[in-house]
Amino acid sequence: MPRPRTFDEAAVIDAAVTAFWQGGLHATSVDELLRATGLARSSLYNSFGSRDELVRLAIERYVDRQIAQLERAFQGQRLDVALEAIFIDIARDNHDGKGCLLINGVNELHDPQADALATIRRGFARVATRLTALVAAARPDAQDPSLIAAEVITAIAGLRTLQRTGLPSATVRETARRFAKRIAQG
Repeated sequence: MPRPRTFDEAAVIDAAVTAFWQGGLHATSVDELLRATGLARSSLYNSFGSRDELVRLAIERYVDRQIAQLERAFQGQRLDVALEAIFIDIARDNHDGKGCLLINGVNELHDPQADALATIRRGFARVATRLTALVAAARPDAQDPSLIAAEVITAIAGLRTLQRTGLPSATVRETARRFAKRIAQG
């Protein structure tokens, strides 16, 4: 009979998100995950099966949180207002300068067969699907909300990158405002 878990699974996954976000999906070693999560090697493997499974769970947790943030930004808002709030937040903070786990991961992983890359792609698909629905609700006259959602994802990726370059914050914020305005106008 297996022993009961003596750790909080949600806290372990949160710690894994932080570890992968700081060290990279590919570069973060099992030893670094053990330090970050406080798990013993046997607990990690007995509870999660593999490092790849912990990567999958961490990405899913991250995506859940990003979708929740998008939903909060769109709640009762016009498209332009929601986009400006999202984009300005990225320009100002960008997850304390860490960027986006999905964008960082897709840029880091070059092996198209990597399990983590497939998980990232599923994460982007989930974000795109939810964002399409949010855009459609905020702008019911939109001809193709999925194209607007793709533009929003492109703007987010660009702004996250721009914010990390060290360009003046006023330039990044003004770029964020312009993106919001242009995308909302269609």
